[in-house]
Amino acid sequence: MIRLQGVELTLSGAAGPVQILRGIDFEVEAGEAVAVTGRSGAGKSSLLAVIAGIERASGGSVRVAGAELAAMSEDELARFRRDHLGIIFQFFHLLPTMTARENVALPLELARRPEPLAQAAERLAEVGLGHRLDHYPAQLSGGEQQRVAMARALACEPALILADEPTGNLDRETGEQVIDLLFALRRRRGTTLLLVTHEAELAARCDRRVELRDGRIGP
Repeated sequence: MIRLQGVELTLSGAAGPVQILRGIDFEVEAGEAVAVTGRSGAGKSSLLAVIAGIERASGGSVRVAGAELAAMSEDELARFRRDHLGIIFQFFHLLPTMTARENVALPLELARRPEPLAQAAERLAEVGLGHRLDHYPAQLSGGEQQRVAMARALACEPALILADEPTGNLDRETGEQVIDLLFALRRRRGTTLLLVTHEAELAARCDRRVELRDGRIGP
């Protein structure tokens, strides 16, 4: 599902170029759940951004779902994300002027799926929010907003979910509920999961864990 070979990422900083990822070799098999851990600044979120094609690698090969991302244009990358990836962020990134149902329907509309609002209602029911379809983000709790974000990420039934500290903005109890739901949905669909977290207990729920240290995969 994911194969990185010799991946480098260098970004411009105020004092000059900053090397974020340094020769990353990394694979994730289809159906695996893999946790990426490491200290703040180790490059975890940057690694996910490269795998999602949000950041272009400065060197090396990034293959996801059989496709070489370096060969794609920006439009092709956007379509690839739409068709193959679901991304869950620490901050929910819901559109405040849209209801929960409309937020979840958006990727379905972009993918030209039939009856997107009806499908969105089904996805929200899956995450326990069938009674909150027409509420706006400001009317929802943090846990409910993250559930909407999860339903949106899973709306098009992607083969791969990338989750970047999905519980980082939630209290412990709410975070556990959200993660229980994420793993249950993943098992039901056989989805591949790559999860960035600093929580050892959450990492232990994955099939395996890799650690990033100063932009490199640790031993």
